[in-house]
Amino acid sequence: MDVFAKKCNIESNAELGRYVTAAVDIKAGETFLLEQPILLLALTGERRCTNCLKLTTQFCRTCHVFALCDDCASHNEYDCRLLADMKDLRIGLLQENPNTYGLLKCLLLRENPENASAYEQLLQMESHLEERRNSKIWQELQKCAVEPVLQAGLTKQLKDGESVDETLLQKFLGIIDVNCFEVRAPDEGQLRGLYPRTALMAHSCVANVQISNDENYLMKAYATHDVMKGELLYNCYTNVLLGTDERLQLLKEGKYFDCKCARCEDPTELGSHMSSFMCARCVEQKRTGFIVKIKKEPAKQPSQAEKPVNSSATKQLWMWQCQECEHTLSADTVQQLIERAKEEMFHAKEDITRYELLLSKLTRYFHPNHYLLLDIKQNIAAILRSILQNFALQPGRKVYERKVRLCQDIFGVLQIILPGISRLKAIVLYEMANTIAELHRMRYEQKELQKSELVELLKRVELMLRESVRMLLYEPPETPEGQMTKCILKELKDLQSDVKYLEEN
Repeated sequence: MDVFAKKCNIESNAELGRYVTAAVDIKAGETFLLEQPILLLALTGERRCTNCLKLTTQFCRTCHVFALCDDCASHNEYDCRLLADMKDLRIGLLQENPNTYGLLKCLLLRENPENASAYEQLLQMESHLEERRNSKIWQELQKCAVEPVLQAGLTKQLKDGESVDETLLQKFLGIIDVNCFEVRAPDEGQLRGLYPRTALMAHSCVANVQISNDENYLMKAYATHDVMKGELLYNCYTNVLLGTDERLQLLKEGKYFDCKCARCEDPTELGSHMSSFMCARCVEQKRTGFIVKIKKEPAKQPSQAEKPVNSSATKQLWMWQCQECEHTLSADTVQQLIERAKEEMFHAKEDITRYELLLSKLTRYFHPNHYLLLDIKQNIAAILRSILQNFALQPGRKVYERKVRLCQDIFGVLQIILPGISRLKAIVLYEMANTIAELHRMRYEQKELQKSELVELLKRVELMLRESVRMLLYEPPETPEGQMTKCILKELKDLQSDVKYLEEN
């Protein structure tokens, strides 16, 4: 019995469809799923070698359909031979439309008897076919993927080819769009991987599951904190560093559902205030008030007799209101603030001075933890990292202090929205600990700290590094996070040696 079958149950209901629960108690960090993809695909518009998955412009010299780089001599023998033997196949039409690749792989999965189990798994995955029908994405894919496949004469030469029509091809595309995970490509780009079991997990913006891939595309899923038997296993299918409206929009457009998790239902986002605004009225009165998005009390509904014959259903209304003084902002004002901030962020790109000025300006309107301000802080921290790594620049103490403050701000928010084990928290904690250690050493050299004080402070840094390692140890060793773990362990050893030397001398 595999680890997933032993530790998980697949269940279903009308609201969630199929989902996964813990069949046994699962400890924090415990792996409950290891899965290889049934398909690995390029991102939309890209052409990658069907064998090694690196970007290429070349094609297989046998089938002439699938891309094959100069370093690869062949690809899947069944697929290649089947395509090569097809008569009157309009190969040029397929070559000119790289978005047909996913459909070709689905059709070949269907064709090969050895892949019957994988194809059955594919068909069981949710496509949201009717929600997508005649939508913008449907029409775009119809032109660049469905029609080229149908016009190429491929389907007529497949078994049961008459059943391969527009609807089936759009279903395949829906399955790919809704269920694929982004995974690292061998050339540092991104691929899309279809993992049927991993895709079964329900979504929450406060997940209890972390997923990661190794260099062989093996998907690993482990618990971020203890999960009791019978509890749902939740993965997060969107960017946790976005505000609620942005996350909801992405989930609706890409996954076709409305998230009802604890974070999305809380106007303060669990107290993180990642979508909140500062209340100008409270500031004028020297108070602290935050404007959040709340449900508006519905007006009294008219009786059936009073309703107009052609009246539409009442929509849920929302309002932006201060929790302290009930001052409000209109939805248009909120949208304008966000759009202007995004525009200024775009123009400030990679300019630390402009970023800092923009951050100071926006703090008057946005909560300090607002996701846009958090993005700016991350960008500033990244620039400071480059400065601190360049010894020729001889960065002063203020640079270290600024980097520490930024890491503290970011980590404080992550502690709220990412409870338990988190590689993102681990990375920020490492960055913070590393910078703090150097800052303390600088203070010691400047005679601001006694030796005993430095030893005590470095021991605190050691605890931070240990915590970072603890959260990263669950990552596959050959991933960037795995390599980072090795670096942290080395730095931890060096730090311990420094502490020992200081204590003995």
